[in-house]
Amino acid sequence: MKTTYIVQVSALLAATLGFAATWAQESSEEPVIYPVETYTCNYNKGQGPADLEKVITGWNAYMDEQGTGNYFAMTLTPHYFGGETFDLGWLGAAPTGEELGAGADSWITNGAKQAAAFAKVLSCDSHSNYATMQLKESPGQSSPDNIVLTFTSCSAMTGKTMEDVFTAMDAWTEYTIESGYRNGAWVMFPAYGVDDVDFDFKLVNGYDSHADMGRDYDQYANGGGYQKHAELLGDTLACDVTRVYDGVIRRRIATAE
Repeated sequence: MKTTYIVQVSALLAATLGFAATWAQESSEEPVIYPVETYTCNYNKGQGPADLEKVITGWNAYMDEQGTGNYFAMTLTPHYFGGETFDLGWLGAAPTGEELGAGADSWITNGAKQAAAFAKVLSCDSHSNYATMQLKESPGQSSPDNIVLTFTSCSAMTGKTMEDVFTAMDAWTEYTIESGYRNGAWVMFPAYGVDDVDFDFKLVNGYDSHADMGRDYDQYANGGGYQKHAELLGDTLACDVTRVYDGVIRRRIATAE
């Protein structure tokens, strides 16, 4: 049973990433595919955000000591959510799978003290990996420390292929650019550690602020966006209810001066 599940997920990932590379080549762009890891966690009894801040400060110092400049991290706090959620999410990324793996090797070898500090504050019940592709850059020119991310789980509708899905999503992305929508957009394909995969990918939208997200909300609801989305994607892609998180960037990937 478990072997079949792994084969199914691996086949889905290979097929999707294969299409992503083809899609990018046809668009005369390099494929933007990189590894993202996520944790979902709850605060231990007697612990809270102030305790976590101290741990993250120590963790950043540790990462600097290790010379790790290729890891991006943010924490996510639920903003709009249902009855089953978590206190805190962690999203980390590296430019390549090899670099993320090297970071994991270093953490296992040298990070015991920092891992214990995190474990004192948080208990995490999931650690997952997603192969991630950017669909749209954020139009914002700033690099805020506080951002808003939305997540929804999506699947191709019966009879539709990933090629159908991404052709439709490409058309929707072009519409949002032309119409001045404020979001950046990514798709995250489940790779490792994701239970009960009943979706093809997670669709993520990012905003510099809740005001920017609200502006897109108004344009989608009252400016023709809903109708255009139905026209372009209505018979191709099905997604569940969107969750919204307040994100705080904890570490950025170093850039050359």
